[in-house]
Amino acid sequence: MHSTVVRAISVRPAARIAAARAPKPSARPPARPQFSRGARNNNDVFLQKGTHRSRLVASRAEKQSDGAGEADAEKPKKESEDVAKDEDDEMKAEAGAGDAERPDDVVGDVEKAPALDDDVAPALEGDWRDFRAMLISQEKGKDELVDEDEIAAASGPNLELLRQQNPKLAKDKPWAHRIGAPEKGCLLLAAADEFTLGQQYFHQAVILLLEHHEKGSMGVILNRPTQYNMGYVSGQSDGPFAENALYFGGDVGDGTVSFLHGSDKVQGSAEVLPGVYLGGYDSACELVKKEEVDADEFKFFARYCGWAPGQLKSECERGVWYPVACSKQLALKQVIQLPKPLWREILELCGGELKSAAARAYGEEDDAN
Repeated sequence: MHSTVVRAISVRPAARIAAARAPKPSARPPARPQFSRGARNNNDVFLQKGTHRSRLVASRAEKQSDGAGEADAEKPKKESEDVAKDEDDEMKAEAGAGDAERPDDVVGDVEKAPALDDDVAPALEGDWRDFRAMLISQEKGKDELVDEDEIAAASGPNLELLRQQNPKLAKDKPWAHRIGAPEKGCLLLAAADEFTLGQQYFHQAVILLLEHHEKGSMGVILNRPTQYNMGYVSGQSDGPFAENALYFGGDVGDGTVSFLHGSDKVQGSAEVLPGVYLGGYDSACELVKKEEVDADEFKFFARYCGWAPGQLKSECERGVWYPVACSKQLALKQVIQLPKPLWREILELCGGELKSAAARAYGEEDDAN
């Protein structure tokens, strides 16, 4: 799997800002996923690490996000250079000749091509998510996974707002369906009765899974906006992303900032799912300054969520998370003052049991029952 990223941005000292109260560890501290040396040492994913201001913003974001509760702020421990070198050697051995074909700024894990007995045929590798969605719609006896009436019922008010905010993204039809296990590029929706007491920032959270492999998993929470913007974090009030909202991405990675976008023009970025990209900061800045892309198309996140090898799979099997495949619109749109919460919108688009769970969570009866 590719792990790409952007260079560090400067963050001015926060000498006049009072230090935030240290977050309390919860009963279940987050585990740090293991990644290749390239993902750890390069700055493709993380814009800034360890600055006082970014740590303060992330700490405050935990308290001020919807349903904020106790914070898990286990700072990732630095792994030895010997271990990192071994990992690089393993990656190179697995990648083989394929490394020569990759861009220089794309580093990290390389996902092997699927075997002939895999669920996805090699010829469909580029758009297998759409193909799977088509198969599911056929199983339901429909021409489309989600018809216009279902979209209007689940996404109507949110879609109207998106048409005003980002008309281009609004043209992408929203759809979502449940899948059997977590995968890179899927969403994780917290089960309705989870995280009501501890780690409340995960209550009704919608997480985009950026990495998922044998070394661990990582993602960012899509529906936890903070009161801060990137101009405040970077100290550059006239920067290209100064007005962009900063989201609370998770409880791991103290002082890190990452971002998502939908532009294939941004160099140095990696595709997380079709039409959704991670990283490429320098290129993104240039494109925004040249007005080739709109700054509003970018979403920035402080910190991220992390799982140790096998941990996320176990949590999904226990019903902590609903793994869901979705359209790019649901992953990229801004989630600020939505008429309908993103968590509920996606569950309603999934239909069936998940739609009923959303109705129960809001004290309503599902129309289908």
